[in-house]
Amino acid sequence: MIRKWLVNSFPSLGKYKRFFVALRDVLLPVKSSYSQHGEDVFILETLERHNLKDSIYVDIGANHPTDISNTYLLYRHGLNGLIIEPNPELISLFFKFRSRDIALPIGCSNTASLSKFNISKTPVVSSFISAREHNFYKSIYVPVLPVDVALKSIDRAFISLLSIDVEGLNSEVLKGAAGTLPNTLLLCVEYDNDAEKVSFIEFLGQDFVLTKEFGCNLFFINKNLSERYLLN
Repeated sequence: MIRKWLVNSFPSLGKYKRFFVALRDVLLPVKSSYSQHGEDVFILETLERHNLKDSIYVDIGANHPTDISNTYLLYRHGLNGLIIEPNPELISLFFKFRSRDIALPIGCSNTASLSKFNISKTPVVSSFISAREHNFYKSIYVPVLPVDVALKSIDRAFISLLSIDVEGLNSEVLKGAAGTLPNTLLLCVEYDNDAEKVSFIEFLGQDFVLTKEFGCNLFFINKNLSERYLLN
């Protein structure tokens, strides 16, 4: 109760906690997992079976650089990539604590726009869709781009992991990545209901195989790319 009262009454205090959580994780030895349900362990084990030379990961809706992160374990194992996060406070933590990554303070969808981003007092549930009245902090306007456009000038052999978690816009982000998907080895996308899960499977087609499910996260492997880069 006290914690909830502090979050609602003094939301600015949260940024100090998030800073020190990131600092702690950077200074301490590598943990076995940083993600919510151990997704990053599965990701790392899957990717390590492939030749990842000149590949990058792409984390869309990355939120915090270390806490409940699908990519921080990869970062600690020497990989790097592209971070997309529209919350200015959170993206600043990536600049501080994950300097090998490219961090972009934008949102993603299937069309380009300047859109209102509603920041929650609990940042992980911030959204472009609507403000959650009981936990709303403030709104800002940020540029929104399709993934295909955002990645256009980023050098890479292929995308080792494309992770999508954007609170209600996952379908739109996936559609905006249509040109990127054939060059993506492993896809992680959050789904909100069974109908959306079915729509993702249909959209991805036969080239992508659903291989794992953690909570509301679906993992698809690109069969063609996996065969091409699989280590002997």
